[in-house]
Amino acid sequence: MTDARGLDEAAGLEALRSALLSEAKTQRDVHGLPSLNLKGKLLRPLVAVAAGGRLQDTHFVRGALAIQAVHEASLLHDDILDDCEIRRGEASVMARDGKAAALVEGDHLLTAAYRLAAETQSMTFVSRFTRAVERTVAGEKAQARRAGCWLTEAEYREIIGWKSGALFGCAAALPAALAGREDQVIRDHALGARLGQIYQMVDDFLDLCPSADLGKPTLLDLKQGKWTWPLAETGVEAFPGERWPAFVEVLFATSPGPGVSPMRRALERLEQEIRHLEADWRVAHPGDRIVPTLLERWLASLKVTLDREEGGSAGRTAQSEGKGIRTGAAQAAHHEDLEAQVRRAALALGGAQGWEASFSRHARSFRFAARLFPAEPARLVAGVYAFCRFTDDLVDRAEDPNPDRLEAMLAVWQGMVRRAWTDQDTGIPLLDEVFGETARRGVSVLYAEELIRGMAMDLRPAPFPDMARVRLYAYRVASVVGLWLTELFGNREPAILLRAERMGQAMQLTNILRDVGEDWRRGRLYLPLDRMAAHGLTEAQVGEAVNAGQMPAAWPALMEELLMEAERDYEEAFLAIPALPPFFQRPVAVAAQVYAGIHDEIRRNGYDNLTMRAWTRLPTKLVLGGKGLLKLQAVRHRYGTGVGLDGIPPLSPPLPPPQPA
Repeated sequence: MTDARGLDEAAGLEALRSALLSEAKTQRDVHGLPSLNLKGKLLRPLVAVAAGGRLQDTHFVRGALAIQAVHEASLLHDDILDDCEIRRGEASVMARDGKAAALVEGDHLLTAAYRLAAETQSMTFVSRFTRAVERTVAGEKAQARRAGCWLTEAEYREIIGWKSGALFGCAAALPAALAGREDQVIRDHALGARLGQIYQMVDDFLDLCPSADLGKPTLLDLKQGKWTWPLAETGVEAFPGERWPAFVEVLFATSPGPGVSPMRRALERLEQEIRHLEADWRVAHPGDRIVPTLLERWLASLKVTLDREEGGSAGRTAQSEGKGIRTGAAQAAHHEDLEAQVRRAALALGGAQGWEASFSRHARSFRFAARLFPAEPARLVAGVYAFCRFTDDLVDRAEDPNPDRLEAMLAVWQGMVRRAWTDQDTGIPLLDEVFGETARRGVSVLYAEELIRGMAMDLRPAPFPDMARVRLYAYRVASVVGLWLTELFGNREPAILLRAERMGQAMQLTNILRDVGEDWRRGRLYLPLDRMAAHGLTEAQVGEAVNAGQMPAAWPALMEELLMEAERDYEEAFLAIPALPPFFQRPVAVAAQVYAGIHDEIRRNGYDNLTMRAWTRLPTKLVLGGKGLLKLQAVRHRYGTGVGLDGIPPLSPPLPPPQPA
């Protein structure tokens, strides 16, 4: 058989298994290759077959075997790291032979895999393969390093893109690499990486389901403090620690605002992602039945498992504990009256002309840059901005400032957003058009929901203990907008999204530093208390300075430190702008430079942001915009353009907490 793609998954798997077993025996007889467990699903080699691999091609079979060997080596190492005694329903090698034996066996498989890759005689494949192995290990390290930390969507995607996506991408690119078709290598690698991410997301979802049959214990990630994507649906900002059993119940209980459980909302998001990948795969490989069958089977498994888990949680309603939106308050409110009130306000925005008017009125710095957009992208940008502005106004311009009522309104709004995104007609042009387009382009609704959670953080202002908390707030109220637009315009590379995230945090930090006095008079302080304490400053001193109109002596040093941190973010984020679509690059470059220019005005005001508000006049904006375009040209010249980020330095790690004075 020369092409197994036309077979169904079962027949294709057996043909593949036979070819791998034969080659593994040859390798064992000639080179002493360690035993490979070829009884499993063989997902990565199977993806290589689905992408056009020919089982009678020895080079292809050796490449597929190399990929499987790396995967099995990683499983042996995972069992050691997780102290896992069960693998695929049987005793793991670690449990049977000990940690030392499992470690050495994994190392042997890994080194043999490099030799097998070299025997494909394709340097294109070898290059992709070695990079994939490196990224797989880097993903495991990154996940361990971030244990116990709240992650953004882009941070999580980067980790699983390395941990799982890299090897799947390498597998999908194998046939094109052997054929010397470079364009197809790039295309298939990207499709395979997306498939690998979805595979990991499926696994992470099922790990949170106590009844799931994974061949290993469930709830390991939660117990080990590993952040996985469904947790974002709960609005939590920290791990539950020893209280994880109660937290698991909340995952599957109905949430009154959106009307479904957090895990049900998570499944809605993942199903949309699966559908979009399936459509893209069919375009690239129209004769293949294997990958579409895999995707459908994964989705069916998720649905069956979720139905079973929710059945066990029937009759219970999720109650939050002061994190995110308090859904209990929404349940107590008169839901229909609140929805009618929100609906009237949203309808008043009208259609696209109303959004554009709102954009022009309220976003002067960004609107200045957005003039560079073509008509259709400009309409989308105006719609996204109008949504963000309306959500903000629900909190800041409400007639009744009662926090419980405002939380209930935000919960109602979130439910309406989710309905529009799932293609239910809400009758509100802003929602139906913006979120209809968002869903059609395969962009997650999470960004809009995180924005709503960010607005909820302002309802009961609380001190920001450190920069991590400031960054969480900035991510929710600013970064998600840039991420949303970046994905709307077609770029989903995790490395690009991480820099888009940094750009949003930089811009929000600029807003915070511009408006310290104004925010204080509204009962809010967004500065990190640990940085203030390191300069000998307290909240009380800020209030006294605002009222007296006189800065504390240490104030300029604190402001300069925070301005420089934002400027570091601007610089690092700017390097990714050439990876955006061409029409998107110039507006973003101009917006970044104009926003960063506010820092110069703060410095010209002697760092007095307690009694003065820094702003830039039109002539200054024009000069700054020109500098932004020149800077973009220089970055393009140095790093090139396109979706990749090869050669660009990695992002700097967060600055360490300061030592108190």
